Amino acid sequence: MATSQEELDAKRIFATLKKVVSGLVKNYSCDDETMKIEFQVDSEPFEVSFKFSVHPNSQLLTLYSKLNFTVAEEYRDAYARAICELNYDRMYEATFDFSPTKGFTVFRVPVLFRKSILSPELLDGVARYTYNTVNKYTPYLYDLSHGVEAVMPEE
Repeated sequence: MATSQEELDAKRIFATLKKVVSGLVKNYSCDDETMKIEFQVDSEPFEVSFKFSVHPNSQLLTLYSKLNFTVAEEYRDAYARAICELNYDRMYEATFDFSPTKGFTVFRVPVLFRKSILSPELLDGVARYTYNTVNKYTPYLYDLSHGVEAVMPEE
């Protein structure tokens, strides 16, 4: 259970996050009680989804972007290996997480805010980094999810 100070810190972070998101997109869903914000951004060839969550107990802000496809069962082992290679070789601030049983992939960015102040610029940067990274790697991962041999994008 979060202390009263941890709860206040989480609410302050969530208020800043709401201001940032309202400056990025017009349409989003916001749940003040659970401290979650969700929205989508049109992009080619895939829409990019965002789910911000503030967790008072762990003093953590997470951003999940679920990719818009499911990996076919026969390609999941090879896909999981490709995700591991991608994370090891390219991902330093965040990771792609893959569920082999469900076949879906999310891009996850954790931000610890314990005894910290997260600036609007940092939160805006997290959203933009997510958008750019998901846009860059989704076509590659989509091809792999369907058994198509693909070349990893340039760094």
